[in-house]
Amino acid sequence: MQVKIYKCFIASPGDTAAEREVCEEVFEKINHTLGQSLNFRIESKKWENDARPSFGTDGQDVINQQLLKDYQLFIGIMWARFGAPTPRAGSGTEEEFNQAFEALKSSKEVEIMMYFNTADVPFKSIDPRQIESVQNFKNRLASLGGLYKEYTGASNFSEILYKNLYDYFQHRLSKGSPGASTIETTDILKEDMLKESVTKILQHRLNESLRIFSHQPAVWVEPIISKKDSITEKTKNTFDARVQVSDILNLPRSIIIKAPPQFGLTCLANYFVLEAWKNGKTWVKVDARSAKRDEIKKTVIKEINAIGLPGNSVDCIVIDSWRNTDAGSKKLLRNLCHEYQKIPVIVMQTVDDLPFQEEDESESINRDFEALYLLALPRSEVRKVVCGYNDARNVGDENVLLEKILRELDALNIHRTPLNCITLLKVSEANLDESPVNRTKMIEMVLFALFNLDELPTYKTKPDLKDCEYALGRFCESLIKSRKQIFSREEFLTDIESFCVEKLLYLEVSVVFDTLYNNNIITKTSNGFSFRATYWIYYFAARRMYANAEFKDYILNNNSYASFPEIIEFYTGIDRDRGEVLERLTADLSKACDIFESRSGLSVGLNPLDSVEWNPTSDSVAEAEKMINENIASNKIPESAKDEHADRNYNQLKPYDQRILYILDKHTLTVLIQKIKASSRALRNSDYVDPDIKRKLFKQITRGWKQVSLILFALTPRLASEGMAAFEGQGFILEGNFGESIDAKIKAIFLANPNNIVRLFADDIYSNKIAPLLYDAIDSELDPLIAHDLVLMFIFERPNNWKKFVEDYINSLPKNSFYLYNTVLALQNTYKYDFATPSELSDIRLLLKTGYAKHQFGKKPSLLEMNKISKKVIPKREFTDD
Repeated sequence: MQVKIYKCFIASPGDTAAEREVCEEVFEKINHTLGQSLNFRIESKKWENDARPSFGTDGQDVINQQLLKDYQLFIGIMWARFGAPTPRAGSGTEEEFNQAFEALKSSKEVEIMMYFNTADVPFKSIDPRQIESVQNFKNRLASLGGLYKEYTGASNFSEILYKNLYDYFQHRLSKGSPGASTIETTDILKEDMLKESVTKILQHRLNESLRIFSHQPAVWVEPIISKKDSITEKTKNTFDARVQVSDILNLPRSIIIKAPPQFGLTCLANYFVLEAWKNGKTWVKVDARSAKRDEIKKTVIKEINAIGLPGNSVDCIVIDSWRNTDAGSKKLLRNLCHEYQKIPVIVMQTVDDLPFQEEDESESINRDFEALYLLALPRSEVRKVVCGYNDARNVGDENVLLEKILRELDALNIHRTPLNCITLLKVSEANLDESPVNRTKMIEMVLFALFNLDELPTYKTKPDLKDCEYALGRFCESLIKSRKQIFSREEFLTDIESFCVEKLLYLEVSVVFDTLYNNNIITKTSNGFSFRATYWIYYFAARRMYANAEFKDYILNNNSYASFPEIIEFYTGIDRDRGEVLERLTADLSKACDIFESRSGLSVGLNPLDSVEWNPTSDSVAEAEKMINENIASNKIPESAKDEHADRNYNQLKPYDQRILYILDKHTLTVLIQKIKASSRALRNSDYVDPDIKRKLFKQITRGWKQVSLILFALTPRLASEGMAAFEGQGFILEGNFGESIDAKIKAIFLANPNNIVRLFADDIYSNKIAPLLYDAIDSELDPLIAHDLVLMFIFERPNNWKKFVEDYINSLPKNSFYLYNTVLALQNTYKYDFATPSELSDIRLLLKTGYAKHQFGKKPSLLEMNKISKKVIPKREFTDD
């Protein structure tokens, strides 16, 4: 069957370059979906691509002669510029429209589509005369009987143009019009061709929603949908409450699926509609952002027609991008449920990236919805994303790539979502061998990928990344100083444009905003816009610190970094040689430790676990607790706090934290913990700073660990009796199985103290690159509790050469030491539950035998003595990819 070619002439002034590129993208999308089914394709005619050098009355006359013939479609686009006049019209675009309109009147074989951008115009681009000419042209179109379409920005134009062209071709070809004489109407209406056409359209929609970057494979993984919200509800196993996608498809009912932005709700909605169609059911997706709440039935019918379905019968309606905080959202849903009373409705609700919130009941909806939650991916599903991407792009070894992505997701403190995985995979294409725990470098690589010209096909001018970081740094400085996170698009554009004028810097700020918005760095809220994650604010602010000494002093001199340690982390990560900042942090942290030590009165030399022995009994723990009691009795903590610790039957009606909070000024414990975290992250990024400076800072960091550890010892009875405790603005919550009785809980909490300290601070300090500093520290560490914390970190993180240091530590301990017992316990749990390589598992088995042999024989065990240790000390592996 011969393929029908439709030529489309694109006419527009110079300020719509983005839209001209969008036209090409939409043509390709139509060609690969409806075009393949109905055997046609669209080809553009643009003067910049198709006009050859020649002569005429003027340049526009040359374009007229060469291109303004033999086309079936005319797309005209305008924004704020009308264009330069020609001898025959007010502008070249108007002249091109005039010729198209004459062709339409004479033959009716030309379809004219006119579009006008209503987005805000950059201040420097405003020309009142040009804008007036555009408005006059719109009025003329209306007087000629024309209907034009308005849009807001290139992304919105893409959506509208796609729908309009889809409608045009479906209507034209299904009628068997003269322009499509090569296609038989009877063939189009055949059931198999219809099913194939709809399937391709729905598959294309799913693929497009799965793609973040151009030239990126569309990777689908089974989503984790649960009846439980793992953020707020405790459950032994989230997967016990899992709901399979197939269950929803086979037995559709009215449900609300909730998730933060970027978790993949739109992808899931498109998947529902596609799979239902394959199963012989008609599901329709409606976008809540564009649906008119008072014309919901028209919206549904329009969507049915856009897909190409016969009739108006629907089995289920999926409403996407619904936020209960958006104006009119409740009314939209209420009208939909009223109009389709007997049809299940599935609501894809986008919620804030916070614990899922209670619904506002001020507007009732006459339907019961079951609440489900779309959760972050487990390791097994992240692996599928990595494998799917790697199969298409051949980035590198699958296991290496998986570990890199998981490590970087944790380092960036972002959710395990397909979008975040794909973003980091894109970065890894060029940087697989780089494994930066330096988040500054990591974010810089992400930005480079997002601002790369290949990934911004709709923009002709690529913004310089360094210019963007420089200007965004100033904007984020203002956000931090004003203590606000919500802003309007106008505030963003005005603030940065005025800064660029001041600095004689040219930057297309609207392009920067659109790039950040389209790539989900900036997201829309109910009150405006905000950065999707706070680390973006801190990253750009750190760049500002590097460029502006005044802002740097503002952050350091006012101790502002204690409120957001990421700023110092990102700042030191820029060149990894900020020795003067580490010296400042050392002095600040030392002072914070001095204040806390003086005010709390807890002796820094106190080590209650020294008296506890192998496999501790409740009596031995009671002796250690007595040591804490005696220390509290002799220090400066007021009597009310001492009573709280000593008397387990104390009347708990009076809140504990209120009696503790007034002891110290400015929540000293909270400040101390934040400064430990900030200093740790700065130290982790400071590869090139003088080693002695790094040693001094790390000494203060571990000193802080010890003080927090002592507070946890002191709070143990409260945690055991109430399940929570607070001290100086810092709260602690008991989670997990610590036994039934108060005594059992006290014992378990007491003995878990070193593990909890390591878990609290390890993510801030640890990296493979910092391991030499940690090894250097343990060799000179005299405090047994701090040394034990470091060894636990080696076991949990397993840096290069970790086995040697753990083995030396085991051999240095007394045979009945609690520290030896706890080390063996940590090794056992790591072997049972952690993901580990075969080599690491072999090392852990050897260390376990070493620990048991040391306990049995009391000296550094020989190989013969280790062989006497039963293999039963090696636990069964219980690790799974989930």
